[in-house]
Amino acid sequence: MKLLFTSRVSNFQRPFLFRKFSTADGVELAFAKYGDHEKNRKHNPLLICHGLFGQKTNWNSVAKAVQKRLDNVVYAVDLRNHGDSPHCSSMSYTEQATDLYLLIQKICAEGSFKKADLLGHSMGGKVAMRFAIDPHGSSLIDKLIIEDISPKGYSVSSHTFRYYVEAMRKADLSLSRQEISKGLEHDIPELAIRQFLLTNLRPRQDGTFEWKMNLTSIGRHFEDILGCSLPVGTFRGPTLFIYGDKSGYVPDEDRPLIRNLFPQVEFSSVKNAGHWVHSEQPQTFIDEICRFIEKK
Repeated sequence: MKLLFTSRVSNFQRPFLFRKFSTADGVELAFAKYGDHEKNRKHNPLLICHGLFGQKTNWNSVAKAVQKRLDNVVYAVDLRNHGDSPHCSSMSYTEQATDLYLLIQKICAEGSFKKADLLGHSMGGKVAMRFAIDPHGSSLIDKLIIEDISPKGYSVSSHTFRYYVEAMRKADLSLSRQEISKGLEHDIPELAIRQFLLTNLRPRQDGTFEWKMNLTSIGRHFEDILGCSLPVGTFRGPTLFIYGDKSGYVPDEDRPLIRNLFPQVEFSSVKNAGHWVHSEQPQTFIDEICRFIEKK
């Protein structure tokens, strides 16, 4: 699958002061749960946050494998405006981190855990960083894993993403899944990307389809999604940045910025992988995640 981001810039936005996550701004996120809190307690619960246009089901095989290896409980989460989670008119990273705050608080309380581990890919990685950099979030996180994204803004791809959204919005959802894919072929010629986007189709009772994603809200907030605005501060817990050696999303020149925000960071470059490390090199990805979490 080709990279969705085609270029990068260091347009890191002005940091701002902390404000406590406002639970009134949060929504209840949908998730898939793997494992049992009563039986699988060798490690902290692990929450996984997908990237833009993703959803919890994309992580099914990886989540199952990690849960079995770690003997913990794994949650694959649908972020707002994605999957089965609520559709919202706004989706700033602070709001998305608030959603996560509500869920992690609930999980820790129900399972009698003091902390959880957190993994985020791409957009989900920015949500995870926004969560962990805030003292209200960091108090709930033991280990942080960021997959193939840096704490900065990215450029150009807004046009590409908007093109995808417009193509999906004008698709004839009364057709079969195969016919819908064929109809998208002109605007989205890459088969792998079409297949990825089509996982977001949901059948309706009348035999037609609908998109799980809130395309209107996502389209309206591309600049926020591609940008990056973090509060002043650091997350001092163990952190892993794992990225594909063919991706370009986490270049060496970003390391000083990353180390400044995450002093206990280690880096892992995965060979023969692009932006979707977990799907392009799943076994290596699983091995690295488990190694990092099991590390004392």
